[in-house]
This record gives sequence, C-alpha cells and structure tokens, in this order.
Amino acid sequence: MTSAAPVRRRRWPVPPSLLVGLAPLVLFAAVSAWRARPSDDYPTLGQTVDSVVRSLVVPEGIAVVALAVVVSGLGWWRIATVDPTRTPLRWTMIAPLGILLVCLVRLPLIDCSALPVRYFLLLTVGVLFVGVFEELMTRGVLLVGLRRRMPEFAVWAVSCVLFGLLHLLNVLAGAGLGTTAVQVVFAASFGSTLYVTRRLTGSLVPAMLLHAFWDFGSIGFSATVRPGDTSLLVPAGIIGLFSFAVLAFGIVAGGVVAWRDDRPRRLRRRWRTVPPMAADAVRGDEPRLQAV
Repeated sequence: MTSAAPVRRRRWPVPPSLLVGLAPLVLFAAVSAWRARPSDDYPTLGQTVDSVVRSLVVPEGIAVVALAVVVSGLGWWRIATVDPTRTPLRWTMIAPLGILLVCLVRLPLIDCSALPVRYFLLLTVGVLFVGVFEELMTRGVLLVGLRRRMPEFAVWAVSCVLFGLLHLLNVLAGAGLGTTAVQVVFAASFGSTLYVTRRLTGSLVPAMLLHAFWDFGSIGFSATVRPGDTSLLVPAGIIGLFSFAVLAFGIVAGGVVAWRDDRPRRLRRRWRTVPPMAADAVRGDEPRLQAV
C-alpha cells in the first residue's frame, strides 16, 4: 500500500486580512511622525530643486520600493490594483473628469520660466512616486484589508477618512493647524474621487496618474507664482471654487457606487430575517383544525 504524497501547505499569497491591510498605513504614519520636525518650513515644500529631491523624490522613491516589496511578498498585486467588476454607474465619471479638467486648466498658470527645466522633470518623478505610493497604500492594500471585514460602503468611507487623517502629520512638519484641517477635508473628498476612478476603470493605475497630475499642478503653481502677483487671483479663485464643487460631487458619487455594491448583501440580510412560519404558510403547511 503506497502512502499518499504529503500535501504542501501554500504559504503565499497571504490571505486578505484587515490587520495586514492597515499595517503599511500605520507604519508609514509612524515613520513620518518620527522623521517630522516642527521646525521644518512646510510652505517651502517643493519650491526649489533641492526641496523636490530631498522632500519628494528620495523619500517617496524609497517608500515606493519598500511598499512594492511588501505587496510582492503578500502576493496582492492583482487584488490591490485590479477590480474584477466595474461599476455600471457611468454618470459618476463626471467626478474624475472634473478633476482632470482642473489639472489641465491649471497648467497655463504655472510659470515654466521661473525655474529650470530639471525642476519640472524632478517634480514629475516626485509626484509620480507620491501617486503610486499613496494610491497603492490606501486605494490598494488598505482597500483589500477593509473588504475582508466590512461592506463596500464602509470600505469607501473608512478608506477616505483614513486618507484624510493621514495628512494630519503635516502639522508635525511645520504646517499650520488651520491649513492642515482644510487639507484633511480636501484629501478625504479627493480620496472619494480616486475611489470612483478605480471602480470605473477597474484599475488603480488611472487613480495613480490622476493623483500625480493633481500634485504636479498644485506644487508647480505654488512654486512659480510671484509674491504680490494679483493677476492670477481671479482665475485661481474660479478654479478653486470649481474644484470644491467637483470634490463634493465625488463624495456623492463614491457613496452611491459603494452603496449600490452592497445591495446584494442588504437583500440577503433582509431575507434572512423572514420568520420560518412565513415560508411554511406559502407551502400550505399551516396547521388545520380537526373535525370533531
């Protein structure tokens, strides 16, 4: 009698887990808090070539490599970057397209002659690192972990809130409390639009690129605008108001997409609560009176 070959236990990929999904976010927050110094001049972030290299390219490049190693070890590349089903709610495309429009109309406001060409090349690399890292961490690994324990509506809400709260760390780097509070709200609403982008396209890559494009325009504009120049106040104000309107729409769109995904779950819970006697009555099994 021959013995059966021993079954080898498969170690990889690691099964989706809430704790594993949260781990990169917690670790990144801890490292950022440890590196931050209250004496840092946060408003000058990305204003010079040296600042772009020191504050964006180098640290974000290291973070991307480290996170890529983690995702590879977990075996989560596909589930973290690809959604098997896309949302059929095409009207929600207004949110990412609106953000893309803001990025495009903001480009002419950047004075490309104010800084050398290598600044914009390095800035492009830096914001690409930011987009890849933050999206892979929040709309990727974190989303996988949250989906293990939560319905999709809670996944959408918690991922957006955590993405916003992550920007509270800017206070430790010298940012003002009021400015940081606005950033937290903005980042949370922007996260909803990026969530919609992933759900519409079925891929995390468009969200990464949209995130990077937004950061490029934001940092590039603040780095090249001349102090005291009032000629850009009106166009910048109009773009800002339109941005807030698009982001508000993105919150609604993200919530509706996630709520629609939970409809089968809600129906299962509703039918699970039906009393057994109701099913018996349909089959005609109700008790009959016996004749005397």
